[in-house]
Amino acid sequence: MTPEVDQSKHCFDKNLPIISIVTITYNRFEDLQTTFSSVTSQTYKNIEYIVIDGGSQDGTVGFLRENHQSISYWVSEKDAGIYDAMNKGALAATGDWIIFMNSGDQFFAVDTLAQVAKYLDNSVDVVYGGFESILVNKYQTQIIKKQPRNLAEIWCEILTCHQSIFVKRKLQQQYSFDTSLTWCADHDILVRLYADGYKFQEIPLIIAKFDASGGDNRDLLSYTKERWRISRRLASPLKRHKYFLREYYGFFIHQNITRKIKNLLPSKWVKAIQKYRSID
Repeated sequence: MTPEVDQSKHCFDKNLPIISIVTITYNRFEDLQTTFSSVTSQTYKNIEYIVIDGGSQDGTVGFLRENHQSISYWVSEKDAGIYDAMNKGALAATGDWIIFMNSGDQFFAVDTLAQVAKYLDNSVDVVYGGFESILVNKYQTQIIKKQPRNLAEIWCEILTCHQSIFVKRKLQQQYSFDTSLTWCADHDILVRLYADGYKFQEIPLIIAKFDASGGDNRDLLSYTKERWRISRRLASPLKRHKYFLREYYGFFIHQNITRKIKNLLPSKWVKAIQKYRSID
């Protein structure tokens, strides 16, 4: 379809950081509404809101037209995947900082950006915090708060979810997402920034919340292979082999033993075990 673009001018307070929030969506109308509500309800108003839609046919375009006054820039057209769309969003941004909050993602609280803005200055290049994930399976619903990983582990694991990471806009545009990656382009860009000496700062805030239930659909072997590829920038071959062979062994055990045992156990036993582990 022909791209639909609506761009409106905002008056920003130049004394405060301008935060560009980018939402990627495709045929997820209800989830988009959730994210839109979270963004527009923020008490911090020095924001630029950008929506990149992949050509949805579910009412998304009508919703974007109806709410164009709350959106700085939006477009609806086919793309080459989520990371291609995220690159489009980054290039459309004009703020000082960029964060990606895709359909279904939410800020943890209405004053999240107001709290984060206190840490966004020229002394750092990447600012990140914790997140809350909601995991729903056939046994139970778990709500888990997670703090970022140690920065020293960035070579093998992403520090936190991309919904809790702010990157300076100019750097995000310079270090675009590698669209040859399926799962880990957000991790890859952080590793490249870190390897090139840019400054990272962890802040003591829970920034985002989202439904993580879809993680079970991820191809864990491909996910591990991508992280193996990314890790070569920062880790020695011996260190990489040791870490990822252990992870692959754990993956093999989970797929061939643990999962089969879980399927044989009564549901109430599994629920009790998961509850105990979450407490422990």
